[in-house]
Amino acid sequence: MHKEPKVERHSRTKRRATTAMFLFAVPAIVWADSGVGVDTWRANKLDPTGGQASETLDRNGTSWLEPGQHRSPTGNLYETPTAQPHLETLSVWQIYGTFDVGYLHTSGDKTALYDRYTRWPTNGPAFDFDVNAERPSDGSYAVVRGSRISAEDQYYEAVYGKAGAYKAEIFVRDMANLLSTDAKSIFNGAGTNKFTLAGGLIPGGSTQAQVAAVSAAAPQTSLGTQRNRQGIALYGGPFFFDFDNIGGSVLETIKPIDDNTVNITAGARYAGSVWRLDIGYSGSIYRDRYLSYSFQNPFVLGPPLVPGALSSPLTQGQMSMEPDNDYHNLHATATRLLPLNGEASLTAGVGEMNQNDSLIPPTNCQGTFGFSSTGTFAIGPQNPQLFPCNQWNTTAALSQTRANMSIVTTLTQGTLVLQPTRDLSIRAGAKYYREDYRNQYVMHNPQNGDYGYVAENGAQGSIVPGPGIWNPVTYPVTSDVQVESIPYSWQTIEAHGGADWKFSPHDTVGLTYTFDHYSPAHREVSHVNDNTVKLNWTDKNLSWLTFRLNYTYLKQSGSVYNSDPYAFAFFQNLPGFVPADDTVTAWTVNAQRKYDISDRTEHKIDLMATLMPRPDMTLTASVRGDWNQYPTLIGRQGYDTSAAMLQWQWQFQTLTSMSAWVGLDRSSMHMANVNDAGAPLAIDTPDDTLGGATYPLANRWWAADEQRNWSGGASLTHYFGAARLDFSWNYEASRGITSYNFASPG
Repeated sequence: MHKEPKVERHSRTKRRATTAMFLFAVPAIVWADSGVGVDTWRANKLDPTGGQASETLDRNGTSWLEPGQHRSPTGNLYETPTAQPHLETLSVWQIYGTFDVGYLHTSGDKTALYDRYTRWPTNGPAFDFDVNAERPSDGSYAVVRGSRISAEDQYYEAVYGKAGAYKAEIFVRDMANLLSTDAKSIFNGAGTNKFTLAGGLIPGGSTQAQVAAVSAAAPQTSLGTQRNRQGIALYGGPFFFDFDNIGGSVLETIKPIDDNTVNITAGARYAGSVWRLDIGYSGSIYRDRYLSYSFQNPFVLGPPLVPGALSSPLTQGQMSMEPDNDYHNLHATATRLLPLNGEASLTAGVGEMNQNDSLIPPTNCQGTFGFSSTGTFAIGPQNPQLFPCNQWNTTAALSQTRANMSIVTTLTQGTLVLQPTRDLSIRAGAKYYREDYRNQYVMHNPQNGDYGYVAENGAQGSIVPGPGIWNPVTYPVTSDVQVESIPYSWQTIEAHGGADWKFSPHDTVGLTYTFDHYSPAHREVSHVNDNTVKLNWTDKNLSWLTFRLNYTYLKQSGSVYNSDPYAFAFFQNLPGFVPADDTVTAWTVNAQRKYDISDRTEHKIDLMATLMPRPDMTLTASVRGDWNQYPTLIGRQGYDTSAAMLQWQWQFQTLTSMSAWVGLDRSSMHMANVNDAGAPLAIDTPDDTLGGATYPLANRWWAADEQRNWSGGASLTHYFGAARLDFSWNYEASRGITSYNFASPG
């Protein structure tokens, strides 16, 4: 057994202190680069709270009857509520709201980290508004909100409805997503779906030094998208492997983005004294302007791994864009009140995801792909590894011209809650959910009878024998390649039951049992069973302390493990296929277990204590641990996490608060693996046993990944009417270590 010393992956320490005073309130925490404001949260970088930060707090605190802050049942202080808005009466409407206007000026170089998800102007006006109108006579209301940082970063929302009757809403947004500010592209054609080489580079005939020189001389440009999904982004352009003396080429291209998504929601609700009914529809329609994009490859391809052979001069590649697709879901929930202070609820839903976009040809190459054994690129028996592009570069090479794929979802769920006494509550429920993958695509070329696909735009077959196709007559190769899409249908049946019992005036215990039966269609197991038991205890015997304990035990087990459940989708399932040794190659070692469906035992514990040393102060301490064991020889063997935190909060005035916290968390993951014999170009044998010819014990190795994070911070907040002073300091130190050992250095 050989061992390597631990290798430190990275070490980072970060300290940040900020002090700020604004004309209107700003958030105490700014969620930089989090995408705040996307879809569900109406906000932007100027005000990530969506208007909440500009609200004036109520000087009376949480009660008009007594001073000080009130606490939640868990012992934590409630935040100070906002003050009652000043109402203006206009006819039968009561109107209130805010309007802020300002001017923004920015200077200096832009960076993707700072400017991501926003577009600050060099100079320009900025504003936000939030106007509400209410008609007390019938419960009608209207809301108009908006915020503008620049013409490329703004949102507007309008809502009209009637309480308990209906609501209509419209929302529009422009939002930038800046990915890079210092990109240098070697391509012309940005903003289109056709990229050609710049700077005099020759497709398929340029050296690395020439490409590097053109890249260095190219002007810096920004890459990013707009929320209306227009722009360019980085993407890969592989032409087979480019390592270990393999003559492929790898480059980074730019990708055009010009698409749109329309989201639709609708619903109706009924609430009576005994019954409640909720019916809803949600849908999403995605469309992309481009079906694909093409790019020129500057690098020379080859030489092949066959001595004396010559690679086809492939000079261009292609990538398919995200396909047009639709999503529709219809669901209904009925709820009925029951005796024993109970409630029963039943939910049913059905959905469908469709993808029927046009397919692109398998390749866009011209001439030939593969390699020549004679030094010329003449198609014929003298060059058995040479193939004509014109049989593969049109849609006539496809078994169907459209995707015609869909996934149908089915949901049925029921819950029951009873509270026969004020100290006892009982709950139970069951759930059935299924995803059905409809239709399959078989990769068959009706022009020549070939099965399979042209891998890497023909580059794979130009470096090694076998471009990814098979024909029982013209190309009866013995290697096994996927030829059919795999429908990953699955379903889950879940049932749970539990109870909470307040056995004393200050103590409550709970027990919950959950059973989950997961049945995938084409996975390594036919089913996986999860049995989970959760215990919880809450203690409030001391007036100044709330103690909570949660413990969870999970046992996961499954059916007999099949290390290769995908054989039906490969060449071996086609009539006439004969492997080299009359036995199908072992693609995976039979001792491997994938962690999501592997047998697993989990123990999880959470401890939390909330102390109240004085009425306006809270001290919280928590400890948690999660330990997972996987009894497998190959794959993930363990994953453990633990954390501890201490937090202090003091709200000594209604409009002033202080806080400080410190935390430590750790995680570790252990895994085991084995390399194929002869990797990276493995020896193909039918032996899938650990220790056999394909996966010898000498090729085993183990790795452990450990992470440790220290964090802490302090803050002070004080409100001056509509203004607020924030002071915050944060500290973070992270260290990750990866260690490994192996059976032999080979």
